[in-house]
Amino acid sequence: MTSVLVVDADDDARASIGEILQGSGITVALASCGLQALSLLRRVPVDVVLVDLRLPDFAEIEMLRALRSELTRVPVIVTGVASPGAAIEAGRLGAAAYLDKPLRAEPLIAAVLSQLPTARNLAWIDAPSSDWTHPQVVHAMRAIDDRFWDVTLNVRSLAGELGMSTEHLCRVLKRQTGGTFVTLLRQARVRAACRLLETTTLCMKEIAAHVGFSSASRFARDFKKLCAVAPSEYRLETLQRAARDRTVTQVAVVES
Repeated sequence: MTSVLVVDADDDARASIGEILQGSGITVALASCGLQALSLLRRVPVDVVLVDLRLPDFAEIEMLRALRSELTRVPVIVTGVASPGAAIEAGRLGAAAYLDKPLRAEPLIAAVLSQLPTARNLAWIDAPSSDWTHPQVVHAMRAIDDRFWDVTLNVRSLAGELGMSTEHLCRVLKRQTGGTFVTLLRQARVRAACRLLETTTLCMKEIAAHVGFSSASRFARDFKKLCAVAPSEYRLETLQRAARDRTVTQVAVVES
């Protein structure tokens, strides 16, 4: 579960932001000043910090410097009243993004999710859309989803099974899904690999074989091409996020 620290001196704004994020399934910690935020950060690991820099105890640049010293790899999103050059100034101070107030739910949630370690690179990771109208595309996608593990599965053999030419299958797949057969098959295999990395202790060679890659090196290359991280890094980030979730839950129980 994603965890966000919201730092805002305005009680109404802080509560509103917290409600929006919690309504989207995001775990939220709230702070009304810089010192409280830094205290929370030392106890509760977070994925993203959302901060309004008009705080009673820290000047703008000092707050961002303090956050950067505590969180070398955690993105900081700055919020504030729209003004000329505000976003540029926030970027100069090291912010990952700038959001104008008053905040709207959809841009807020999108900004937070876009800053997650792997989510930036996994927009395709969810199962593809099923809004296809061409019956042979439906059959082809079902075959890919059901048989991605088969190293012998290829576009020529699948076209033969569907009673159509390879060229025609490639055309209708591209037209309706936006991807080639090779891309769609690779995505299905990497999706399955992500699930195994998250839920099993199988080694990379075993995972590669389970999901249909001909070798561990090919698996690692294709995985990094799609996810922008190596399979081992993806597994480590998953484990770290699970550990953070447990810590957040334990702290919440203690403080309640």
